[in-house]
Amino acid sequence: MVTPVTGRDLNERLTGGLLDRTLVLMRANRNCVGSVIRRPLRTLALVLTLLPLGCAVVGGYDFDGFRPAPTGGGSTGGSTDGGGCLPITCTDLGADCGTAPDGCGGTILCGQCAAPAACGGGGISKKCGCAPITCAEIGAECGTISDGCGGMTDCGACSAGQTCGLSGANRCGCRAMTCAAQNADCGMLPDGCGGVLDCMSCQPGMVCGGGGPNRCGLMPCTAKTCADLGVQCGPASDGCGRLLDCGRPCLTPATCGGGGVVGQCGCTPKSCAAQGKNCGMVSDGCTTMLNCGSCGPPLTCAGGGEANVCGCPAKTCDALGAECGIVDDTCGGKLDCGSCTPPFACNGTKCECKPTTCAAVGAKCGTISDGCGKVLMCGSCGGMQVCGASSPNQCGVGSCTPKTCADLGFDCGDAPDGCSGTLHCGMCPAPLKCGARGVFNHCGCQPKTCDQLRAQCGAIDDGCGTTLDCGACPPNRACGAKAPNHCDPP
Repeated sequence: MVTPVTGRDLNERLTGGLLDRTLVLMRANRNCVGSVIRRPLRTLALVLTLLPLGCAVVGGYDFDGFRPAPTGGGSTGGSTDGGGCLPITCTDLGADCGTAPDGCGGTILCGQCAAPAACGGGGISKKCGCAPITCAEIGAECGTISDGCGGMTDCGACSAGQTCGLSGANRCGCRAMTCAAQNADCGMLPDGCGGVLDCMSCQPGMVCGGGGPNRCGLMPCTAKTCADLGVQCGPASDGCGRLLDCGRPCLTPATCGGGGVVGQCGCTPKSCAAQGKNCGMVSDGCTTMLNCGSCGPPLTCAGGGEANVCGCPAKTCDALGAECGIVDDTCGGKLDCGSCTPPFACNGTKCECKPTTCAAVGAKCGTISDGCGKVLMCGSCGGMQVCGASSPNQCGVGSCTPKTCADLGFDCGDAPDGCSGTLHCGMCPAPLKCGARGVFNHCGCQPKTCDQLRAQCGAIDDGCGTTLDCGACPPNRACGAKAPNHCDPP
């Protein structure tokens, strides 16, 4: 036996109260539905007919992309009442930290990271992480530095004659030796830093080197050769007051004193960390190739554009061809690609509009809006009948007085005049667009998001006169150091 289902039963059984919500949305936009039919079965039939025929957007709500309003937490702005704006949530963005615009004029707070992690610090937007500071980023040439992530990095040693820290923290420097420091009182000799010292001459009757290397004395001086001194390169004193040139430059990659011994050709190898490398094979600067490891997904070696450094070339909304919605940036993060200008609705990542037809709305004559910014011609009346005489877009006996843009309060776009003509209500001045704020035939501005503007940090105009806060950079990055609103090494 089949139990009859009444209209009231059907209304109550619709999942999630769809019918009730639809009635509210239909009341909010009578341009789409001339009047609300309150009986449930007839209303349901009307809804099912209208949804595929151009009523995808009703009263500011997007049927295709409808999602319930957030139920609390995180949002400091936005509206879910009659204005029809549904704030973006941290979950939508896949955000664990930081702040972001909620798409409704407010800001969502997605939490903070535990030190030493920072928001975006691992290279993934809106995720907690920490990118170790490299020696190259801070110009460290020697010694050890804190990597900012709880570890220490060895930046190598200085060449012969140089001392770490003499030219600043973790920078190699050379302190030139004096004649007195070398126990010399005559002749020429190197200062240990590429210069030459003149230690004067001996008094008459005295011989330079007679009292020892570069010392005045009475004994004769036998000059030393580079071979005698065991010096392979660079300048040296012959011990008798003259300067020796001990050969040509060292063969690459060796340098004179490069191995830490004055006058000897050598090379001091650099570790992967000292070079700021963390993946792939790289030379140690001498004769050995180093394996600097591999990257974990979604990072790849040189993926960020720097050789032997793990990175990921995060995509932009434009690069992904995304016009709207929340999309993956292909690097583990999420992009907020904004919303569509009504009557267009976000379908996946594309702004689309489902136009209605004359038949769908029962228009017999004149012009109507197709719901997507265009005007449809619905035919003309025959005989003595006039379009709009009895009711809009219906043939009848009598006359029809066309409306003006001023009558309708329109300031842009095309619109039916209520009879059989089309009104042309003008263009909007930049940056305004017709219908951009969800009100047909009214100028408005469609704001952009931080992600659409490719802004990683700092304050930036959304294109409509409102300042967006795009967050802060990790501790080892500075906002605008190389490009506006971009986090880069200082």
